[in-house]
Amino acid sequence: MTMSKLWEPAGKFNYRSCYNKRKSPWEGLKKSGRFTKILWQILASLVIFFLVWGVFQFEGPFVSSVQSTVRGWFTEDYDIQPVLKFFSKVGLWGDSFERAAFETIKKEEDLGPLTVPVSGQITKPFGWIVGADNAQIFHDGIIIAAPEGTPVKAALSGVVTLIGNEEALGRVVEVTDAKGVVCKYAHCKEILVNLNDQVSQGQVIARVGKTGKAANPQLYFKVTNKDEPLDPAKLFMPVSSKT
Repeated sequence: MTMSKLWEPAGKFNYRSCYNKRKSPWEGLKKSGRFTKILWQILASLVIFFLVWGVFQFEGPFVSSVQSTVRGWFTEDYDIQPVLKFFSKVGLWGDSFERAAFETIKKEEDLGPLTVPVSGQITKPFGWIVGADNAQIFHDGIIIAAPEGTPVKAALSGVVTLIGNEEALGRVVEVTDAKGVVCKYAHCKEILVNLNDQVSQGQVIARVGKTGKAANPQLYFKVTNKDEPLDPAKLFMPVSSKT
């Protein structure tokens, strides 16, 4: 009885050549482009996380409104585009985080045109200005120079919600409209309305003075919407629209 011949491999067995034929799961991702996409998504998520975290490390009146805006994004708005747009604008400014954060959240489009409270030259505009010590400070209203005693008109109709006398601003009157927009008039010589009075747009409510720390007769005018100061000069009614 003859024994059958044992099977022999045609060539030498190479363990490494067999091992190399096994493809890594990362290779498929690299070829399909998914690896790069996933990496960018991870990096973008980390950048957004650290930017949001950084917002809540600051304190101040401007940053507090930014923080409330960020909270709204994650509780009410699921569209990521406004978030990315916000942080892209913040990144344009390197000298002041508060400047960038504040200037990107103004909501002037919600308001109608304002009546100019008093005619005159704007001697101190709204926004970032250079102070006496060359430091940048934010001016949340405008200063309008006018002769003493000039009538001050209500920029918006509403209710008189504050009449007071402040150390820096002198005699002050505030009018709040139905939407919660607050117009503040300061350095007044005389207040011509009473608390809780209903006033109409264009009605004379005060007279220009130089009370408080004002060196010359002038009107300090400030507009706030949802606790955010706005640039009044951008909201004034065009001359052609006045009656």
